[in-house]
Amino acid sequence: MLKYIILFGLAFLCSLALTPLVRSLAVKLRALDLPDWRKVHDHPIPRMGGLSIIIAFSLVLYVASRIDYFYFHPALMEDANLCWVLAAGVAMFLMGTVDDFRRLSAGVKFFIQLGAAILVAHTSYQIKVLSLPFGDYPLGAWAIPVTVLWIVAITNALNLLDGLDGLAGGISFIITLSMFGIAVLTQNIGVALISMTLAGSILGFLRYNFHPATIFLGNSGAYTLGFILSLLSLQSNLKGTTAVIFLIPILLLGLPIMDTALSMTRRLLKSLHILGEDEKGNLLKFFFLNGKSLFKADRDHIHHRLLQMGFTQQNAVALLYAITLLLGVVAFASVYFRDVNQALLIASIAIASYIGIKRLGYSEIQFLRNGTLLPLFDLNLLSWRIFKVFLDIVFITLSYYLAFLLRFEGDLTPQVKAYLLSTIPLVLAVKISVFFLTGLYRGIFRYINVDDLLKILKATFLGNLVTLFVLWMVPSWGVMSWAVLVIDFNLLFLLIAGTRSSFRVLEHLHLANNHEGKKILLYGLEKNSVHALNELINNPRLGLRPVGFIDDDPRNQEDFVNGIPVLGDLDSLEKILVEYSISEVILSDADFPPEKLDRLMEICGPRQVSLRRFQAKLEEISLPSALRSKPFPSSPSFSLKQSRID
Repeated sequence: MLKYIILFGLAFLCSLALTPLVRSLAVKLRALDLPDWRKVHDHPIPRMGGLSIIIAFSLVLYVASRIDYFYFHPALMEDANLCWVLAAGVAMFLMGTVDDFRRLSAGVKFFIQLGAAILVAHTSYQIKVLSLPFGDYPLGAWAIPVTVLWIVAITNALNLLDGLDGLAGGISFIITLSMFGIAVLTQNIGVALISMTLAGSILGFLRYNFHPATIFLGNSGAYTLGFILSLLSLQSNLKGTTAVIFLIPILLLGLPIMDTALSMTRRLLKSLHILGEDEKGNLLKFFFLNGKSLFKADRDHIHHRLLQMGFTQQNAVALLYAITLLLGVVAFASVYFRDVNQALLIASIAIASYIGIKRLGYSEIQFLRNGTLLPLFDLNLLSWRIFKVFLDIVFITLSYYLAFLLRFEGDLTPQVKAYLLSTIPLVLAVKISVFFLTGLYRGIFRYINVDDLLKILKATFLGNLVTLFVLWMVPSWGVMSWAVLVIDFNLLFLLIAGTRSSFRVLEHLHLANNHEGKKILLYGLEKNSVHALNELINNPRLGLRPVGFIDDDPRNQEDFVNGIPVLGDLDSLEKILVEYSISEVILSDADFPPEKLDRLMEICGPRQVSLRRFQAKLEEISLPSALRSKPFPSSPSFSLKQSRID
């Protein structure tokens, strides 16, 4: 253990001494990070801090390789050609250095990174076998592409994290310590010594990089560190010469990987458009990108979101440190406890990641709620009866096939397969005919209601009933299983009902996700209140956002109506108005007790909270005198009005 401490200490002292010199050099060379709209600092700060890390790291490793006490060859892997690895690393460093002085385009940087990664994969190292929780998978011809993808992805991932003081450097430090622990556990002495040397070099730089930072890592340091970590993360947990326990590097670099994946996903979804039309409404494009680059910088990375949520720089960095440390501990534990249930581990991390991402509030990735898919329902195609018939043919076939799979637990004998294939044409003909006769193809997706759902239920039930009768009448085909028909009925109903109600579901999610408009309360849980709620939700032009109900019945407290909570009663109204910043209270009961109305006015008046009544009215249209003598339907129009309480 002493040799690790010596290397760590030497690298730390060397980096600690070099960083001020590099900072002065960066100032003289005008290698400064200037503030702009996406930066969090407000004055120029020197870059090129990675130079001190790289010099300290390389110098200490070179000296150690000349001393027999450390007895290790400073290569990342025994069979690798170290010269080519160093050449690729130098290319990454030079690319980053040039980018620190003169911004290179994303295409040029990607081309250089790709070339360096291909050089390493072709001459020095390939991931030939992936060891996953479900077994080992030889990559064959995919060995080089997978290796190149990993190196390029991690190189860029670390650079994307370099947005707050001490963030990228601190996370790299934690990752290298985790790699050291795993390398020692797996007796990979070379990687352990390299990891400790790199950790010491990073820690010396961090002395000047913590908030408020006097020097930044710079692209030269971020890209080079990312390149080194991409190789070390794979080498620290080798099962054999080429087999990588891929869960371990994914855990170690989980935060950079997650931030990069989120960035690419949300930028793609932000650029994605469903339909493109001209001024006359003619369809020009379908599922296209609007030209925004996936590589265009923005201010929506994880650390930016934390700042928007109210975190200080120090607290945001500390939280991300803690997450990285936790992932490192999990990675170490998964190696130490070899019998750990990796499937359960992956599921736990996935759930935690989902909760964390949801708290960050990325609207782009909530494509079911942000209205991205709603333009699909403007297509005339959806109103064509032949399209609905085609959809139902697909659903009938799919549900029938899945019913057999579930009934026979995936073991379809040749006899069962023959019966399935021979009866599908008859089943299709019978069910489509029943759907026509029951009027299933007369509805419109946009306006589906409970009656339509009942019609779908009746059509699918009758379709299966007639199918059973027809198959029973043809005994030469064999006897249809009751279990198959029951499963088929449930699957078919879910598929058809889900498709036809999809617009209403997406529209509801989109409108319910609307966080604009004045916050209002609804008084009472009568039917009129529910009608008022639906009108307010479905009519965003009113500029009103329901946040809750108040109701005097104690049985209704803490209940929900269409996802809107009952927040309290009249006695707790004052507290609710302040806590939720309410702008209006809306009544829907025409016979509201006068004493309660007086109490409402006493509470709302001093707080400048509007008090209004929701009413649904039928108004008769007055006809011009010239038309009064002519026959005209006498039914009045329907309108919704809101009248202010005097």
